[in-house]
Amino acid sequence: MDLINKEVIHKIFGEGIIITNIDGYLAIKFSAGEKNFVFPDAFKSFLKFKNSKDIESLLPAIKEEFIMKEEEEKERQELIKKERVLKLEAYRAEKDSKSKSKPKTRKSIEESSNLAFRANYCDGGQNSEQIGFSGVCSDKIISNNIEGEKYPWCKSEDSQCFKYHNKEITREKLDEIFEKKGIVCYESMMLRDWKAYAGSVLRGDNKGKPKKLGRANKNTLCILTTCEPETAEDSRHIFGVFLVDEVFKGDTKGEGYVSSDSKYRIKLSREEAQRLLFWNYYVNATNPQNILWNSGLFRYFHNNQAAQILRDIVKIKKDTQDEDLAKEFFEHFCQINRIDIDTLGEINGALKQTESAK
Repeated sequence: MDLINKEVIHKIFGEGIIITNIDGYLAIKFSAGEKNFVFPDAFKSFLKFKNSKDIESLLPAIKEEFIMKEEEEKERQELIKKERVLKLEAYRAEKDSKSKSKPKTRKSIEESSNLAFRANYCDGGQNSEQIGFSGVCSDKIISNNIEGEKYPWCKSEDSQCFKYHNKEITREKLDEIFEKKGIVCYESMMLRDWKAYAGSVLRGDNKGKPKKLGRANKNTLCILTTCEPETAEDSRHIFGVFLVDEVFKGDTKGEGYVSSDSKYRIKLSREEAQRLLFWNYYVNATNPQNILWNSGLFRYFHNNQAAQILRDIVKIKKDTQDEDLAKEFFEHFCQINRIDIDTLGEINGALKQTESAK
């Protein structure tokens, strides 16, 4: 199927033209820049052809692609389930063996108490210095998060954005709720309040039960991550970091959270964030090359990974007003965690391991 140079329309980015179609990914050039999309999935709700001739000639073939992909995905998922069972059994056996011979020390637990949070994309308050996350989303992103991504909170009946989307309240009322520090969503407040929450259980018998941050500690690094609309998980990037100075681990009444009121807080512009890919640093312990977040809002990661992220932020912030702060933050973190900057080593996350395996 020849899709090159076909004109398309995207709900958010507007009109564009397909420039490549390689290994299940489309690269499309918009006025806002080049974007990558999963094919044929993007045609389910986000993309459509501009020209009627293309609709008549290509849509039937794309529908066949959907059917074939769904069948292949079912077979793949069955294989993954079998592999996971085998790997889990092997992992548990190895873990039991190690725990008997060498119990975990308090130090090893503390060294992996840094936190990475997953956030739904939010363009509220977006400017040249930050990607967003300090205001209510634009109408386009509200619509995308409810109808396209179908994020649980965004489409919840308790969500103020959902009420606005359904014309139950006005945009003025929605903005007023945020300005008066009412609850709109966690994402809209992340870079305003420098606070990240653990969330609650979404499914099953424990639905609604608050989650805890059992290993969270002061003076650890918290990183905030997101994916832009219709981009793959391997494009997840870091848009903000802070040194934790307040911890509520959570209880039966409230979910855990970490926050910061210190000077060690850095936010990144959209361009800077796209250079700081989360999966360059993080790796799933049981499946190192699996670039998949799965469930939950947070992950723990090691001190060395945290220091490597801060080291790269120093490079990104070179010749900006945050350059000195980035250097001081990096050096301070290494000092309080007794990390030798000269022997820190190179990053080796899932993306890097995948590259080296090719």
